[in-house]
Amino acid sequence: MRPPNVFLSGLGCWLPAAYAASEAVAAGLYDATVFAESGLRSVLVAGSESPPDMAVRAARTALGRSPGGAAAIGTVLHGSTFYQGPEMWSPSAYVMRELGISGAGSTEIRNGCNSMLTGVELAAALLSYQSAERPDILLTTADNFNSPLFNRWDSGPMGVIAADAASSVVISPTAGFARVDAVVSRVYPEFEAMARGDEPLFPPTGSAGRRIDTVERAQQFNERVREIAGVSVADGIAKACSETALAAVDEAGIDVGELRWVLVPNGDEATTRNCMMDPLGLDVSRSQWEFGRGIGHASSSDQFIALDHLLRTGLLDAGDHVLLFGGAPGWSAVAVILTITEPPSWT
Repeated sequence: MRPPNVFLSGLGCWLPAAYAASEAVAAGLYDATVFAESGLRSVLVAGSESPPDMAVRAARTALGRSPGGAAAIGTVLHGSTFYQGPEMWSPSAYVMRELGISGAGSTEIRNGCNSMLTGVELAAALLSYQSAERPDILLTTADNFNSPLFNRWDSGPMGVIAADAASSVVISPTAGFARVDAVVSRVYPEFEAMARGDEPLFPPTGSAGRRIDTVERAQQFNERVREIAGVSVADGIAKACSETALAAVDEAGIDVGELRWVLVPNGDEATTRNCMMDPLGLDVSRSQWEFGRGIGHASSSDQFIALDHLLRTGLLDAGDHVLLFGGAPGWSAVAVILTITEPPSWT
């Protein structure tokens, strides 16, 4: 999709304090060998902060940086990966009430770590249907992985450690600091069971009090499925990532070499290289891996935390192209190409 007149007009993040990975090793929480190989420095840990309240904090910043503010919001899309609060309840409505947004629509996006990028795709499609009085769309997301059912220090492949954070973006049809030039999303269902493993579909894991072990599920899948169409699972996932990203670059009508930055989920350097930078033919220095290893994998906020960091530190100029890529269970892959129109005044 190459949407016309879709802009990012506001961006906000809320980040809790970082917990040093070395301290987690000393406390027996984090495997020393994995720590040495991953290069992880620290992980953001939010304590008892509720995800919707974290999202509200990020949204207040985003709305304050957007010319229309809360009064211009016609739709709110709230994304999440982990528990948001009471089951059978609406976190997106809570976010609206806390922000004082009424007379607008809202819904929750549950697309794992791609929830925010999926939100950009949905917002781009919805934008032309917003009213003239409320032309903008607010995206929010937040996750807090503190739970007795989940061990953040053993939550994914090498270097992927779950972090807590929130981010928010205002999507506008008129102007903004960045223009959305292309969005490509694809699902590779042949890898669906990688996030399911041997887990039964019913009753749900959390309601049954079972521990959520994503690493064990992936191992169970890998033991059963060595190859798909003659390709290893690892190589298949890497191909899914790179071909989705390349499709977005092609859709935007630019060359890969024109990408100033490539923002991907925070993990170890090897995964960043193998799944994205090497297939694109770009040096890992054009990713934000170095910055991300002090954050941890903050579910669907990673790319927007990195974008905010680049803007605030003056590392983006007008005309720069940025690729935002995300992968999530499904296997879901989403790639968004942005062009910076002008560095925002709030930087």
